Amino acid sequence: AVDVRKKEFGSSHPAYAHALGVLAQVYNSVGRSHDALPLIENCMKICLTAFQKKNHANIIPNLLIYGDVLSSVGESQKAFDTFKRAEEIHKSNFKPGQKDFQLKSCQQKIEKASEAIRRESSQQNAVIGDVSHHNDGFVQSGGQPVIVFTDIGKDVDDVFALVVLACLKRMFILNPLAVIGTLSPQDERARLARIVLDSLGLPDVPVGIGTDGGSKDSVEMHCFDNEQNLLNLPFGSVLISQILKDAAPKSITLLCLANLKDISELIVKQPGLFSEKIKNVVIMGGASYSEANERLEPDETAYNNNCAPAAARMVYLECQKLKIPTTTVSRSAAYDCPFSIDKLNNLHLKCNHLLASEIYEANTKAILHLWNKVNLPVWNPGRGRLPPRCDREWFCNFFRVNIDDKAEPNATDSWLRSANIYLYDALATLNCVDAYQELYFGPKGHVVNGTLHKVIDRIAFKDGLVTEIDGMLHEAFALAMEGAFVKVKVEGSDGDSLDKHAQKSAKENMNGTNGKHINQKDNAY
Repeated sequence: AVDVRKKEFGSSHPAYAHALGVLAQVYNSVGRSHDALPLIENCMKICLTAFQKKNHANIIPNLLIYGDVLSSVGESQKAFDTFKRAEEIHKSNFKPGQKDFQLKSCQQKIEKASEAIRRESSQQNAVIGDVSHHNDGFVQSGGQPVIVFTDIGKDVDDVFALVVLACLKRMFILNPLAVIGTLSPQDERARLARIVLDSLGLPDVPVGIGTDGGSKDSVEMHCFDNEQNLLNLPFGSVLISQILKDAAPKSITLLCLANLKDISELIVKQPGLFSEKIKNVVIMGGASYSEANERLEPDETAYNNNCAPAAARMVYLECQKLKIPTTTVSRSAAYDCPFSIDKLNNLHLKCNHLLASEIYEANTKAILHLWNKVNLPVWNPGRGRLPPRCDREWFCNFFRVNIDDKAEPNATDSWLRSANIYLYDALATLNCVDAYQELYFGPKGHVVNGTLHKVIDRIAFKDGLVTEIDGMLHEAFALAMEGAFVKVKVEGSDGDSLDKHAQKSAKENMNGTNGKHINQKDNAY
């Protein structure tokens, strides 16, 4: 509707502004207040220009929406001022008794905004500068706060990570404050992340557009079709800055499932916020300790580090200099924990969730896309950046399949179901939680400048970890917005019992115990 009105009336017409206001109201009602804010701000800008009278009565409904959005993003004082302005415009345009319902709505919103301001002031006065106290409060209220950087769309692995993230959020173990789409085309990746989070019942997690990830050319998004071109998302740098300014000292975990350019730019542009607010950094990539330099250095053969090697070197160097702990998960750890496509097919068949079906289909598409590439001669430009060593033999070893040497490139039925995939980013996500790390992984510790930095290149409890992740994937889909995103209603599902189970599992795991259920990238090349 917004697009139709823009084409029909133009981008400066009140009719287009009205459509923007309605869309902003819808976004705000489902928890996507950060997405609603730029829409309603654009709406207000158009209205103030289009209406010759400064205090035109038609501005009032938009002011009320604007105030609601400001309240949702925590701008209580601005919301109060906006509601007061709506009240003043109403009184200047209507006699007593006229449109009395609108005036009452303004006054009720003014009172709520006043209460929010008083509450925030009281909380600020009660704050004691005790870092450990702040961090405990965060964990108790919603889990460890985390900002996620993802190059979603290049393969299905990042989507698996977001599904695991959704489960951990439901269990009050992790609290995602934002997801940033990085690597060109970063705007499309951000929109895809928005769609995935919405389908998992996380519309309240804001999404931002990150950097190009060091890639001059767009890296193809061959896994998922993304047609959400109308989403107006904020820049990741602005979103992160807002979050860090409001955060307690040493409270935020950065989870990087992609290149490190966004974090390096954060260090350059906001060095004070980075050193003051970041608790630790978890990286999917690779690193090793240099005895000669007495520090941890990134593995530049890893895909993520190779995208922006200078940024990777800077992030590792600054974290060690600033005494910010890092955990690096290498691709060899993922190779230690294969996930069979048969399990993925089972997830697709049992969950009846549209995203589960999309993941299964996208994974099949990605594997066949790679299979077609390895069958091309090394000189063929259709191979893209695929190294010469990645041939049919490499493919069979990597995916652990047996393919007859005489089989035609398009003959896939006999081996596709038996192939394995590697959940690199899901493993990195689990390493944001100490209890999971201690239970399933075997990190190597390196003390630099008095701070412990961990490198994970193996899995200590393989079978248990695969079962854990499989259970998390099923649970995340079961707890998602079932009515809107399932293909067929699953009989006998009990949301309340699942929520209670999730809370119980979270409690067990935060205490370091293992509940029964709690359970491709960096790259294959």
